[in-house]
Amino acid sequence: MTATAVQEGALLGTPAYMSPEQALGQTVDKRTDIWALGCVLFEMLAGTHAFRGETVSETLAEVMKSEPPWVALPPDTPATLSNVVRRCLEKDPRQRVRDIGDVRLALEGAFDPAAAAGTTAIAVPRPHLWQRPLPLATAILMVSIVTGLAIWTLRRPSPPQVVRWTITPSGASALSTGFSGSELAISPDGTRLVYVGTNGLVLRALDQLQPTTLRGLGGAILPFFSPDGQWIGFWDETSALRKVATTGGPPVKVAASAGNRYGASWGADSAIIFATQDPSSGLLRVSADGGEPEVLTRPNLSQGELDHYWPEVLPGGRAVLFTIVTMGAIDDAQIAVLDLRTRTQKILIRGGSHARYVPSGHLVYGAAGALRAVGFDLRRLEAVGIPVPVLDGVIIDACGCNVSISAGGTLVYIPGGAQLGSPVGSLVWVDRQGREEALSMPVRAHRYPRLSPDGTKVAVEALDQERDIWIWDVARETLTRLTFDPGEDQYPVWTPDRRRVLFRSERSGSFNLFGQAADGTGTVERVTESANEQAPYSVSPDGTRLVFREDVPATGQDLKVLTLQGERRAEPLVQTAFHERNGEISPDGPVAGV
Repeated sequence: MTATAVQEGALLGTPAYMSPEQALGQTVDKRTDIWALGCVLFEMLAGTHAFRGETVSETLAEVMKSEPPWVALPPDTPATLSNVVRRCLEKDPRQRVRDIGDVRLALEGAFDPAAAAGTTAIAVPRPHLWQRPLPLATAILMVSIVTGLAIWTLRRPSPPQVVRWTITPSGASALSTGFSGSELAISPDGTRLVYVGTNGLVLRALDQLQPTTLRGLGGAILPFFSPDGQWIGFWDETSALRKVATTGGPPVKVAASAGNRYGASWGADSAIIFATQDPSSGLLRVSADGGEPEVLTRPNLSQGELDHYWPEVLPGGRAVLFTIVTMGAIDDAQIAVLDLRTRTQKILIRGGSHARYVPSGHLVYGAAGALRAVGFDLRRLEAVGIPVPVLDGVIIDACGCNVSISAGGTLVYIPGGAQLGSPVGSLVWVDRQGREEALSMPVRAHRYPRLSPDGTKVAVEALDQERDIWIWDVARETLTRLTFDPGEDQYPVWTPDRRRVLFRSERSGSFNLFGQAADGTGTVERVTESANEQAPYSVSPDGTRLVFREDVPATGQDLKVLTLQGERRAEPLVQTAFHERNGEISPDGPVAGV
């Protein structure tokens, strides 16, 4: 696990006064303050913004591509003052005034060519300063702005230094990863870390070396802190939502849930908003003291929404962020916000998931295998500006993003290139007494190993390269790559004659079913063609039928049977309002499913 402060690449500021480099999320220095001063001076003189759009995005676009409306400056604006404003608003920071002291000198005429050359001018009687009220007001205001900006610049705190360190749990406090998508959480004050261990939840104070294991929690997963950091919420192996004090003790049941669990957030109003894999509901809310959950959202199945995951209550408790999961890949997910007062929701980001709010005024979320950040207007509940990268090498998949952020900006995450739930390791034989014997195949990230009917080969999905299917020959101890598509090939299933391997692949768009000769000869055959995502589970002993899963928009994940001989036909096997998965055909023919 790794911790870092979320400050790099941040987009901070008010759009109308942002410099071009700031709007692009680039590194900024004091020349950005000079730009802001130029915007203020222009607005004072012209009575209008230097850059203005109907929306935040339009305003930022004007900053980057357009010039201020110079014609709006009053005709009697002194040339010296006009030139200062223009030099403050140079889009190229290398051409911009570099220091606030230079602005003061320019206003005093230090860079006036005539003055520098010592030109003699005829003395013209000028009214006393108190006889020129408008220039006097302008001069006083100019000095106030320059002085105030200089004082603000001197007093402004330095950007926080990014500090990184690594925590490597081992032994009894080792980290245990699964398919929950959120194995760790940091307390709101950033002083304690809780994660899923092999024997329970492990609580570790960041200023101490020895952690504490909270035992007796019944297979606890998905931990999260209460706002005051005194309680830890979690789910147990019975799918019950529970809480336990950070000092230990017996867990307290909060609510029951159905299906897989996908995140929870504890609000300051003592309500917990959580998500489950239930097609009849999206987000739910329940009192932390227990009670009947209230349904907050329902996925719009007709629009391709599969479910709503990963709630995050925003400061003030007015709204909650969440992820809209679709039938496609996780990168097709959408980040939305629900106004808890009006019960209206809107999409903030397309192509992202598992968003968190950080107190700098940003959303941090997962996209394309990395963390990204974008400005967020908490009052208007709108994303602001252009997203910028924050951190690479974070595990992000359909189950979520293993990242947690404290209120002070400390970020903890589980790094790695393998998909969560498939840690690097070796395959092993296990006998009925529980004794293990490792296969001599290379140590890598494996998933879904399937033994051939005669026990001589193992088909397995490898995640550390191209996510293809590989074949391990038990006798020869050789590993051969079976599929070579750039996309993902998953869920290998043997035919009873061990001559072919069926699998699912996204090589033609949505995950459909394909087949390949087990010895790698011939071409890959497409077995099904559907707009819905599918996954194979087992073939009947006579080789005539295949049980597979299909994600149907109206009913969720259903089990179906495909006829493999003659005209291929798919018929529903189990189709309810719940998810049906992992259908296995017993040796005598009947089907068992979960």
